[in-house]
Amino acid sequence: MNFVVDKLVNYAKANLELSRYDEAKLRFMFEVVFLNTMEFVFLAMFFAYIGRMAEFLVSAGILVSLRPFSGGFHFKKFRYCFILTFAVFALVILVLPDISNTSGLMEALLLVSILLTVVLAPVSKRNVAHTTRNNFKFKIVSAVIMLAYSAWMITVRDNPYVSIVAWMLFLQSIQLIIGKVMILHARTKVQQPIS
Repeated sequence: MNFVVDKLVNYAKANLELSRYDEAKLRFMFEVVFLNTMEFVFLAMFFAYIGRMAEFLVSAGILVSLRPFSGGFHFKKFRYCFILTFAVFALVILVLPDISNTSGLMEALLLVSILLTVVLAPVSKRNVAHTTRNNFKFKIVSAVIMLAYSAWMITVRDNPYVSIVAWMLFLQSIQLIIGKVMILHARTKVQQPIS
């Protein structure tokens, strides 16, 4: 992957006037695109192999539509990200029970998910800062997406993917807690005086 990213960045440098900052942003963008694409392909192949491709696509669709606005926990290394992502998809698709007909459980999960998203979103990487205005926009968009999914799920309880959507929304909101705790922990480490 580094070979391809280096070639693309070198091509851009040769044909565009890039500052060091622009070059770093471009390199980061290419790395993210390649790593996320590889992750998606590996996961899709696995879930297709075990006959659960539709469930995977629904779960991935939830994350793709919500995570850019709500943010979440980020690992520094790709392998840890891949392991956690695989674990979340496997948990939602293969382990967690169908809750669509369980009285009150789905609504409770949705309520917790919405509240956590409204309170905590957006959670960005530690080194990425947004303006207060952008944070507010991301928070509103996240809340609207969560409410839209919730309204859909409550009206179509008999849809076979309702439980997958509910669990994915819930786990996405839980990882917002982890992301926020990690950011606060990093800030307190920076503020502690060296003795």
